[in-house]
Amino acid sequence: MPASMQQETARIRTIHRDRPVAEAMQALAEPGIGALVVVEGFGADAPVLGLLTQRDIFRAVAAEGPDVYGRCVWLITDHDFPAVDVGASAQERLRAFCDRQVDHIALMESCRVSAILSIWDCATERAAGVVS
Repeated sequence: MPASMQQETARIRTIHRDRPVAEAMQALAEPGIGALVVVEGFGADAPVLGLLTQRDIFRAVAAEGPDVYGRCVWLITDHDFPAVDVGASAQERLRAFCDRQVDHIALMESCRVSAILSIWDCATERAAGVVS
């Protein structure tokens, strides 16, 4: 996938809002990529529009059929995505997953996405006895 379309920073992978859902699905199939941050522009300061996961794509395909793969990602993006502050405790992070019944949340620092956490990240942290 061209660098101008998608960027990886630490645990964050972005995709431009106008890219096709099929391209997002290919990116989500890569190891370690559980969610994409959908952005309006390009570069580190591109405004965030939402979060897109495989689950979002599966639901869209189930509701609308395989034509979804040719549509722009912003049409199926969760614009009201779950997020917690970087200072949130492991318990608060876990609560965010449960409250929203999602597999991924954004970890925010000063109104910027600093990481995408999976439910497995929190479960692993709790199982290892890490207390925040």
